[in-house]
Amino acid sequence: MAKQVYNKFKTNEKFKLVNEYNKEILKDWKLQLESEGKSETTIKVYMHNVKVLFVYILEELDNKPISELKKKQFRNYILWLKEKGLGSERIKNLKSASSSMLNFACEDEDYEDDIGVNYISKLKPIAKESRREIVFLTNEQVEIIYNELMARKNYRDALLVAISYESLARRNEIFQLKKDWIRLDSNMTTNKVIGKRGKKFPIFYFDKSKEAYKKYMETRDDDNEDLWVDKNGKSISYENLYDRIVECRKILEDKTGEYLPFGNHSFRHSGANSYKRGEHWAMKGKEFSLDELQALMNHSSIETTQSYLPCADTEIILGAFGINNENN
Repeated sequence: MAKQVYNKFKTNEKFKLVNEYNKEILKDWKLQLESEGKSETTIKVYMHNVKVLFVYILEELDNKPISELKKKQFRNYILWLKEKGLGSERIKNLKSASSSMLNFACEDEDYEDDIGVNYISKLKPIAKESRREIVFLTNEQVEIIYNELMARKNYRDALLVAISYESLARRNEIFQLKKDWIRLDSNMTTNKVIGKRGKKFPIFYFDKSKEAYKKYMETRDDDNEDLWVDKNGKSISYENLYDRIVECRKILEDKTGEYLPFGNHSFRHSGANSYKRGEHWAMKGKEFSLDELQALMNHSSIETTQSYLPCADTEIILGAFGINNENN
């Protein structure tokens, strides 16, 4: 089964240094969750989320017992999470797990005298982020990025760009790939990744992915089975796949003079749009139907697939007035 990714915080090693009082509360809460019949997966997520708080206390609050913390310290913890770049939904989940644990402590006879108030529950709700505008890249812009990465012999990142744009896979799905799942005599991974709602499917790829993969493998002399590794052959993180794409923004800006704040998901949107318009480098001239895109993107509904494409209203209006879109 694919490794599940929770977030950027590596807690296991640091957790060994956490205050014993805090560890004990977490241990007892885990037993309570087990007695309530919570699933193993749910408990694992809860444990990880609370460990993030305890590691924060270790590093930022002198490893104090959680019983000594007041509302201000918990509020600073939320601000710290925001500074780390976490989204509102992720912060809400981290906050919720810690709040549930503190509710348990407030009601448990072993801790109720120490922890009488769940301060984290008294913080203001996490404001929901406004939906970010999707940045669409043209086929030409993606080629500029890919060609420059190949010229720099940065074959790993060239592969990341190519397979993201060709397969339309999500970052989490691409992160699951192993290096022996790609074959130069095929267009489909030998193994399946796990997508949303547990759906399993192969990843499709084409000539530019194969070209970058071949060069990338020629530079690898490690025994790591993961596809995505650093120069020392060590596995890179899920978050690092985002960092790799963010660095590509500078390439496009240097080559075109235009800065675009695209991310990993932009290649899913951009690739879908290029396939729909018959402009994608993998299938030049072939215009995909919505049904075909739905299947490739593993969407449960055609409406979701439609939402990945840019609104065509502007083009329709320009066409109605006979205005050349190239000049507008």
